[in-house]
Formats: sequence, structure tokens, C-alpha cells
Amino acid sequence: MGEARRAESEGSGRRPFALANWKMAMTIGESRAFVARLLAIAGDLPRKVEMVLCPPCTALYAVSQALAAWPIAVGAQNLSPHRGASYTGQVSAELVADAGCRWALLGHWEVRRYLGDDDALVNRKIHRALATGLCPVVSVGEGTGRREQAAADLERQLPVVLEGCTADQVGKMVFLYEPEWTIGVEKPAPLAHVQVGCQTIRSWLQARYGPDAAERARIIYGGSVSAEFAAELLDIPDVDGLGVARRGRDPEGWMAVVRLIAGQRGGSRHNDHL
Repeated sequence: MGEARRAESEGSGRRPFALANWKMAMTIGESRAFVARLLAIAGDLPRKVEMVLCPPCTALYAVSQALAAWPIAVGAQNLSPHRGASYTGQVSAELVADAGCRWALLGHWEVRRYLGDDDALVNRKIHRALATGLCPVVSVGEGTGRREQAAADLERQLPVVLEGCTADQVGKMVFLYEPEWTIGVEKPAPLAHVQVGCQTIRSWLQARYGPDAAERARIIYGGSVSAEFAAELLDIPDVDGLGVARRGRDPEGWMAVVRLIAGQRGGSRHNDHL
């Protein structure tokens, strides 16, 4: 990757971003213990990196209360596209906001795979999140067996998931590039592949929404991320942070990743997304 592209990234003004998605793990007790240990070792990192924890729904309120005095936000792992009470078993945007969420992770491959979400449904959820005051983390990426079609799949997904969104809304979003084939394996996608995916997202946003929205939107990579691979992933110009799942359930492991994000991305003047 060229020095000009790297210099452009370093002067972008985008605030570094770190996401931990706990999936269907962590009891309320385990979640509280995680937060207690996290706060003991976090130091000033929460002011250098925008940090978001996505606990299971049962622990959202407990985690948000434990973090009330800290600049670490809580996000929902999913939400219903509906409003109103007549949807047994679903959780609305209003309910997760009431539990303390400020973010919503939408379009994750596991929700698509197991619950049947498609791009159009993800779009409906994005609009429900926005209407409720939640900021979306929009998960996009190619499916298993589509590795060579990554750019084409992103260019097909993005117009559908962002249908009806304004440039101002898009500029405040975080885009999680996570190919389905990188979930649950030992290593992330090759660096060249991550670079193509993240650059495709940024270029598409610029063409559709203009340079200002594309410059403000943050793009993070997820998919078997750990501290071992974080530094080289963060050297990719369009990567503004990282999303962690398995390693995000261990406070020391997650903070090791956050420290690397702060070290490589925390020195830039950044926009206030808080």
C-alpha cells in the first residue's frame, strides 16, 4: 500500500473504534466481572478509542449500569424491525435503548445465517435504529464460497442495506467488514483481501454519498481478530478499528487489541462521534 494512501488515513480525523461482540455468551455475573476487570486496567484508553461492548440481551442493562460513569458504550447485537408490543420473543430498538444501548450491530452473518435476515431486512432494522437514536454498526461482507467476489458482493449489498439513508446518517455509521468465511477460524483474512474490502466500501460510499460522508464514516475489520494480528490489520489505511468476538470476552485480550488501536490510530485528530 502506498505512502500517500497511508498519510491520507492518518490525517482522516476519524475516531478509532473497538467493538467486542460477546454473542450468546457471558452471564450477568460474568459480564459484571468482565467490566470490573476492564475498568481496572483501561487507564485512559476509553478517551483515545471509542469502545463498544455488545453483551447478550440479558446483560445489557447490567453492563450499561456498570459503565455509567465511563466513556465506554453498550451496543445491542440485533434488534427487531418492528415497533409495538405484539411480537413475542423479539426485542425492539426502544427496549435496547431503554436498557442503555447507544449502538446496534446489524447484519451480522450469524443473524443472516440462523435467523434468515437478508439485506432488505437489515435495511429496515437500520431505519428502526436510527429512528430510536441508536447508531448502527452495519456488518457487510461476502459469504462463504464467495471469496473471489468480495468487491462485487459489497457493491451489491451496500445499496440495499443503506436504501433511504442520508449522507449525514451514513457519515455517522460504522461499517464492519467481516467475510463469512473468516468467522470462527484461527486467522483473519489476508491483508490484501482486507484492504480491497475496506477500500471498496469507502469508494462506494464516496461515489454514492459524497466525499464528506465517506471520509467521516468509520470502517472496521472483524473476523478472527486477536492482538497477534491486530497491528498489521491496523496498518491498512481504510481500517479505522477492529471488531473482536471470542477474544473480546477476555478483558486482557480485548484491551491488548484496544492498546494497539490507540497506538496506531489514536494519534490522529478525530471527529467527535460521542
